Amino acid sequence: MQLHITARHLKLTTAINDYVQKKLEKAKRFLDHLISAQVILDVSKQRHSAEVIIHAAGHTFTAKEESADLYAAIDLASENMDEQLRRYKDRHRERRPQSRRTVGRGQTWATDATISLADPVDPRVSSMRVLKLLPCTVNEAISAMDNSDSAHWIFLNRDNQRVTVVYRKPDKTFGVVESISK
Repeated sequence: MQLHITARHLKLTTAINDYVQKKLEKAKRFLDHLISAQVILDVSKQRHSAEVIIHAAGHTFTAKEESADLYAAIDLASENMDEQLRRYKDRHRERRPQSRRTVGRGQTWATDATISLADPVDPRVSSMRVLKLLPCTVNEAISAMDNSDSAHWIFLNRDNQRVTVVYRKPDKTFGVVESISK
């Protein structure tokens, strides 16, 4: 991140410069794609002000604070900026973790799971998922499908311990497919 410090009506010392740099290092914790930062320090009689402007990809953040002490004004502006960046990061982060997604009530799949197969997979296969099958009955699966927009529901049948698929047919009825083991 490129940093530019402007001092109005005061001499920019190395101590002030280092202090500002140290305070703006915290901003990098919140966003990785910070482009540049501009800090404007101003002194007028007994009033010290610090204005921090940070340019990020697609957004500009601004914080301006005043105090009787220059270092206190820098602290206040830095805290204000950190709060803005934290709120922005919270609003724009992914709500669900990438490695786990919930399919429906109690049914989850892991998208980052490693699947090792003895035979090579056909190149037309675009994705593979590992399901954690939770036990439920056919009626519970149908009611769960009614509450979601899923076209099928895969579960472990509580009645007979078989892997079962309930799917929605075009005529608004349901089909059931159960596995059998040899």
